[in-house]
Amino acid sequence: MYFQASVGISIETGRIGLVYLKRSLRGVSLAGYAIYPLEKAEARERAVEIKKRVNAFLAAHQIPAADLFLGLPREAAILRYIELPLAVRENLRGTLGYEMEKYVPLTVSDIYFDFQIVAEDRAAGKMTVLLIVVRRDLIDFLLDRDDPMGAGISGVEITSTALINACDRDPGLSGGGSYAFAALADGWLELGLVQDRRLRYSRCLAADQSTAAGENPIDRELDLLQKNLGKHEGPLTLAWCGPPGDGLAERLGQRTDVRVGPAEPAGVTLPSPFLMAAYGLALKGVRRTPADVNLLPRELRKKVSKTAYYTMFALAGLLLAAVLGWGLSQVLHQRHVSAGLASELRRLGGEVAAVQRTREQFTEIEGRLETLQNLRRRHVPALDILQEMTRLIPSDAWLTRLYITGEKGDMEGFAASASALIPLLAASPLLKDVAFLSPITKEENGQERFRIGFALRRAPNPAPDEEAGK
Repeated sequence: MYFQASVGISIETGRIGLVYLKRSLRGVSLAGYAIYPLEKAEARERAVEIKKRVNAFLAAHQIPAADLFLGLPREAAILRYIELPLAVRENLRGTLGYEMEKYVPLTVSDIYFDFQIVAEDRAAGKMTVLLIVVRRDLIDFLLDRDDPMGAGISGVEITSTALINACDRDPGLSGGGSYAFAALADGWLELGLVQDRRLRYSRCLAADQSTAAGENPIDRELDLLQKNLGKHEGPLTLAWCGPPGDGLAERLGQRTDVRVGPAEPAGVTLPSPFLMAAYGLALKGVRRTPADVNLLPRELRKKVSKTAYYTMFALAGLLLAAVLGWGLSQVLHQRHVSAGLASELRRLGGEVAAVQRTREQFTEIEGRLETLQNLRRRHVPALDILQEMTRLIPSDAWLTRLYITGEKGDMEGFAASASALIPLLAASPLLKDVAFLSPITKEENGQERFRIGFALRRAPNPAPDEEAGK
């Protein structure tokens, strides 16, 4: 619905209100409005006057192709709330048309009608349907397709559903779930109850009515409205759609169970409360609305112009061609760049492979060196142990056997004093855990036979200077 134009036309007994809305990427804006008096009472003359006023408004605002939505006064329609089985939902229009004379004192050929499902009870298999009926002669005078207004009519409904659309985004109403509205026009007061964005109660009565007993019928209607509302915490919010400071609004505000406030559509400031219905009608052409009612049969509605679609398709085709051309040039450029890069990569591939082979050789040599260093750090060389034994064992002692396995070893031999060997060997930086493995035995020549066990210490890491010297 972007870049749409829509005109709402609210027809009342003594005046006609018009609101022109535009929708763009920035949202909905009020592009024009007008309120004209209606002086003619006879139906044909009245229709001519309405067409004249509307066509003048369209010409003044240069609106050649906007959708027009008409709103008839509430007192011109018949509303019925009907309970039907859920099974007829698929063919609800046909069912209502077949049984229409059960609900209204008119034949199907004399009326236009529409409906809206306002509640469903799936457990009971039933639904509540709002049926709206108007006489055909109220609309047919306006459906002259040779006239600019008649050719542009896209929908017809009543002010009740138009007011629901106008109040839907009112910050004081839309979040409350249930609210009521009151509209005063030409001496008629319309009362409506909205629940879950559906019209659940609607009455229209003369604003100055009173009974012989002094009971105010407006209060009686409010009591009925509260009864239809059911349990409700706090006072019921009532949106006043009439002139400010009206005595009737003040009288309604005296009730403790009603909180009266002006209706304020979100995002738009209307210069007159009498334009509320026209604003709600115009919204039908620029965004989705909760009260989706259209009394005008589909075959009588404004024919959708194909020019805009053809223009859109043509522009889309040109845009697609431009995008494809740009994309093709980018692909060719990328191919040229890719070919140059591939050639350069092939040239560098040989050099990279040579560097990689050198690196692998270096890594292999480095690993071998690391292995040798680990072995050196982990084990003490046997020659170093023999040299250490030669240094430590005194000249009056000698070895007959030296055995080393892993990090342990043992030795056997003879000495003048075997017990003196233990502290000598324990002081060695290469040996640890030095101890006799068997008792000392005395030989005939006076020598002592011994067997000593030991463990090897890890070789210390060579100093940097020592490594360099090696």
